[in-house]
Amino acid sequence: MSDLKQLQALFQNAVMKEERDFLSHIEPGGKISPERRLYIYQHAYRARLRDVLAEDFPVLHAMLGDEGFLGLCNRYIDAHPSSHPSLRYFGRELENFLAREAPYDSQPVLAEMARFEWTFHDVFDACDGACVTVENVMELPAALWTTLRLAFHPSVRLAAYDWNVAAVWASVQDEADQPEIPEQMPGTSHILQWRHELKSFYRTVDRDEAAVLRIAMGQKAFPEICQTLAGEHGDQAPVRAAELLKTWVVEGLVESLDYMKMPG
Repeated sequence: MSDLKQLQALFQNAVMKEERDFLSHIEPGGKISPERRLYIYQHAYRARLRDVLAEDFPVLHAMLGDEGFLGLCNRYIDAHPSSHPSLRYFGRELENFLAREAPYDSQPVLAEMARFEWTFHDVFDACDGACVTVENVMELPAALWTTLRLAFHPSVRLAAYDWNVAAVWASVQDEADQPEIPEQMPGTSHILQWRHELKSFYRTVDRDEAAVLRIAMGQKAFPEICQTLAGEHGDQAPVRAAELLKTWVVEGLVESLDYMKMPG
């Protein structure tokens, strides 16, 4: 390692780990002491990372309060120093950190909120993709529906939650006079998040829709979607499947229609 690279590595280590060994490499003199000069860089590093987390997790910040969020940020920075050239990815481990570290692990709603907020960043930064139209679906010959598979937009995300994170998030974002209180729900809910025309969306989906969405996103054919719905909807399963397909297309979730043309 060259002298310059070694010096840069020592400086980085001193800034990120708040160590004082680097002081011997700082020339004394001037109006600011070597200790003060090093502190300026150390403080700027941590302050910028705290700002990034506050920007990425505003509702989590509101739930914890300024002091609580500051403590979380400092502990997370110590556990997960910045390791990517882009700060876009700095908060990606926050959900896992909250789920495993005391005292946050005793409040699972915090990890779920971190997941919900972080998913918006993944959704917005996902690759672009074209969207199928209702007209495209209507033009499909009947014979092709037996092999029809749906390819979803790269931004589409579906996740299960045990807490009312969507309601809490919306009330804080809307600056409601009485924000929703975090509550564990009687059953698991499923939240769909996606981007359409440069705007991010989310909604809670019914249990049957969540089940067939996972099947459809797994590249299963349309008849299997109908079969899954048959247990709850009986003969009306194809109708329910068609309703869901139309909803997904209108919302911009479907990128393409894939099928195998039958010989004939």
